Amino acid sequence: MSNKFFWFFSLLISPSVCCGQILDQLSSSKDELPIIIEAEESVVCDETAQKCVATGLAKAQKGTSTVYGDVLTVYFTEEKERKITSITADGHVRLETPTEKAYGEHARYDVDPDHIHMTGGNLKIVTPTQILTAQDSIEYWPTEKKGVAKGNAVAQFIEEEQLVQGDTLVAYFKPSSKKTEEGKDKLEVDRVEAEGNVLASGPKGIITGDRGIYFGKTEMVEVFNNVKVSQGENVITGGYVRANLKTDVAELFTHPPHVAQTGPIKRISGIIIPKDAKKMKEKESDSTELNANKSKDRHSFL
Repeated sequence: MSNKFFWFFSLLISPSVCCGQILDQLSSSKDELPIIIEAEESVVCDETAQKCVATGLAKAQKGTSTVYGDVLTVYFTEEKERKITSITADGHVRLETPTEKAYGEHARYDVDPDHIHMTGGNLKIVTPTQILTAQDSIEYWPTEKKGVAKGNAVAQFIEEEQLVQGDTLVAYFKPSSKKTEEGKDKLEVDRVEAEGNVLASGPKGIITGDRGIYFGKTEMVEVFNNVKVSQGENVITGGYVRANLKTDVAELFTHPPHVAQTGPIKRISGIIIPKDAKKMKEKESDSTELNANKSKDRHSFL
């Protein structure tokens, strides 16, 4: 039999449509819906320590939004209204709304400063249009609408077949023109800044470099330093590129046009293979494979 408490606190998450939104709604909710806390082992509220701890496949639900973990802890003040100061979830953490899910091993939300921090294995946020993964941590500042993913971080935009990857991704969100069913603002990606081992890709090409910026509205990407653009067997290198991942149009430069050149100029270079050359190469490959098969056949008769 699970232990169940009804707690009239304002917290947890509500339905959303993007990676930022699911974390954004962890911070606050002004409605008066109760939180339902359940656990298979125990729910202990300690007035002296000013906390409630749910243990054993714990679950905290508010409306249609739910947080799961092996242990859930809610910290509050001594005041009569018992304002929440922080919330932690540990072990097999999962945040769910009707359309989004977030995964990790540890999650913490601090009311002041307004900050969410997720760590542990299998760090992932999944929405109908985006998937965000990271190896080290995912952080979010709801007030600033800013998120940071560290450790081989990857943001996938499913419908556009686009991807942005880097050692660190910093995402900025803004309200979209659409609303949730409750009439609240939905969030959309304004831009994603990538640092270290950057890779940006669309359906037909891949761009790599040291640093990059992806713009959500225009689907444009800028990549800086040690840039390489690959489209099939065609490869061009340079110092800076701006590309439209939707139209696959890329412009390469020795350096950003709006920045004064410093130091020696590194020329743009590349290999462009014409279609006829590709066809000839394919024929040569087919011929080589055919001859090899014939050789194997002859060998088998000996």
